[in-house]
Amino acid sequence: MALFLLASATVAILIPLWSPGIPNPGDFLMSVHRIYELAGAWENGIFYPRFGLDLNFGYTAPLFQYYPPLASYLGLLFNKLGLGFIASAKAVVSVSLLLSGWGAYVYASSLLKNRFAAFVAGVVYLLSPYLLLVIFERGAVSESLTWAILPWLVWSAHRYFVTRRRAYGLAVAALVAASMLAHNATALFLVPLVAFYVAVLALLARDAASLLRVAGAFVLGAGLSGFYWAPALVEMGLTKSTEFMFSGATSIEANVKTLADFAQTSLVSLYAGPERFRFATWQLLAGAAGVIGLALMRRRRPPMLWYWVGALAVMLFIQLEFSLAFWQNAPFVRYIQFPWRLYGIAAFSIAILFGALFAEVKLASKRSAWQPLLVAAGLLALFAWFSLTNLRPNRLPIWQALDEAEINQQAIWTRGQSGYPLFGDYTLRTLSIDDRGLALSRPSEDPMRLPPTFAPEKLEVRAENPFRYVLDVASSQPWTLRLHRPYFPGWQVTKNGEAVAVGPGGVGGLASAELPAGEYRLVASLGDSTVRRIANLVSLFSLAIWLVWWLSRRRWWLDATLVAGLTIGLGALIFYLQHDGRYARYPATTPVQFEEGIRLIGLDLPATTYCATDAVQMRLYWFTDRSPQTDYKLFLHVATLDDTGKVAQVDTMPFEGFNPMTRWEPGELVDFAQTIPLENVTPGRYRVLFGLYNQEMGQNLRVVNAAAALPGDRVHLAEIEIVDCGS
Repeated sequence: MALFLLASATVAILIPLWSPGIPNPGDFLMSVHRIYELAGAWENGIFYPRFGLDLNFGYTAPLFQYYPPLASYLGLLFNKLGLGFIASAKAVVSVSLLLSGWGAYVYASSLLKNRFAAFVAGVVYLLSPYLLLVIFERGAVSESLTWAILPWLVWSAHRYFVTRRRAYGLAVAALVAASMLAHNATALFLVPLVAFYVAVLALLARDAASLLRVAGAFVLGAGLSGFYWAPALVEMGLTKSTEFMFSGATSIEANVKTLADFAQTSLVSLYAGPERFRFATWQLLAGAAGVIGLALMRRRRPPMLWYWVGALAVMLFIQLEFSLAFWQNAPFVRYIQFPWRLYGIAAFSIAILFGALFAEVKLASKRSAWQPLLVAAGLLALFAWFSLTNLRPNRLPIWQALDEAEINQQAIWTRGQSGYPLFGDYTLRTLSIDDRGLALSRPSEDPMRLPPTFAPEKLEVRAENPFRYVLDVASSQPWTLRLHRPYFPGWQVTKNGEAVAVGPGGVGGLASAELPAGEYRLVASLGDSTVRRIANLVSLFSLAIWLVWWLSRRRWWLDATLVAGLTIGLGALIFYLQHDGRYARYPATTPVQFEEGIRLIGLDLPATTYCATDAVQMRLYWFTDRSPQTDYKLFLHVATLDDTGKVAQVDTMPFEGFNPMTRWEPGELVDFAQTIPLENVTPGRYRVLFGLYNQEMGQNLRVVNAAAALPGDRVHLAEIEIVDCGS
């Protein structure tokens, strides 16, 4: 019944969240776009992408290398079940809040041995203003998972210490891993918090053996998630993230508080304005009541309640300016950026302490239970009024009207032009200009313009996905290849299987290689750096241990054999799923050479038959031996076979105008998707024509060489059929 009531309360709290729109055009929208980016990677056969494909206007950026992926994968699961991207993000935070309340109830029930007190604790945790701020104002989807994981991790660690049952140990390892994959910044505090909790249990019970056993589960959890957090930590210096995180308004120094501005000035919780990041006053009063009650009833309360008094005191102290020495000198803690992110720990501590006030209520005794029941009901109703009064979209000034149709590539790029943090937060140090500059035309007198390179006589794209290119090359002279991707450790280029040096080149720090003359098969791919390979191996080994741990006790040599076999088997499965041969596209060779060294070298046209209201989808592959002086536009026409008229067309710059040709570097291989919309085209056979033109002069760029050139510097690209598919 308690779980049902908590679920009902959660639904009631979340009703405003499911109003049209999004709670935050910053954090929440970025969470939505992360799900969108992950879905795009899966469509290309990349199941754990390190990079976001659409970031930096198609150049990509190391999104999932640094940002914890769990919320995005959960969002992708909801998306695959049929929800839109916005709805999927809302579903993740909804499940998080539900699990938060349930987790607080389960842990409090185990600790206090009283279901009514546990129910009170669960409701108070559900109503915590900071948890609601995370969802309704900040829209921090990943962080919401942290506060769902916290009570379950404490409960499973406590139960594993006391009972030694294998299932609890497995849960501890999985939850430690989940906390690191959910929100690594808060995990820096959450995991030690629970580790110290177990250490206090061991001290009280004088049981070092059980402490070591739980510690082993923690280590296993760290190993399970090592594939993410180890590379993110070791390779953090490759980006400009630390400058953003440790300076200005996002620094610790700018976010600690004085005593005067620590608490909100209203009992009704505020979710807007400068006070929204102050601690809720009613919650402080509830915490004080819980501490006083514990002091008065200490002999009849579990001693571990004092741990939560200590946790509450520490979490509140480190919000204040007196704690700056801690923030400035303790390792890694500055990565949390905002001390108020730890309000969630304080909220959980208060929920448990307040619930303990009702630990002696016996519901079976109707004569003595009605008074505390009325008191609890009245207080919870009052807390609900304090927490929920301002929790409506019309009282949240940054709530933004946005629908699913606006979650697309072009919308991401439009925001990128204005300085979207999803771009700037992961800017690599090798980028010589502001990330917004990637979408701007290159000045004609740009001092960073590189000299031309030689263009191979033969350059064919045999297979491609966003981070793997297979090219057939025939070149009479040495030349330079630059990919439309930033250099990052792990990029490899091989010539007939022989490694070629790769490094950053051009203002974009593109993955570049100096190549010799000759005929050869060239493969360029983003693999793993040494730290990523080691971290992946550790995680595979940890997963194998975790799976074998499920089995009943066996002999050590059999367990070791199973772990080794599973590690090899899991590694082989992952290798198969991401193997070099699993490419997304196999483009056709379509050599067309224009003036200014621009060449079309490939076309991927997935279909040649379309409905009259479809859109023709294709991908074009380009190579240029110099940076063009003009931002040429591309025209694509669907014309009759006799070339007497056109029935559909599109005129656009590459990447919908977000990456002009003057930005391309000498030797750069560029590919992008292009669409020709069809509107009630008469069924029949047509051909697709294309070319480039100078929009200022209104003149097509001259075609130097093409097998199917047409008058007017146009080129026949493909033949398609339009059919009537009915209404």
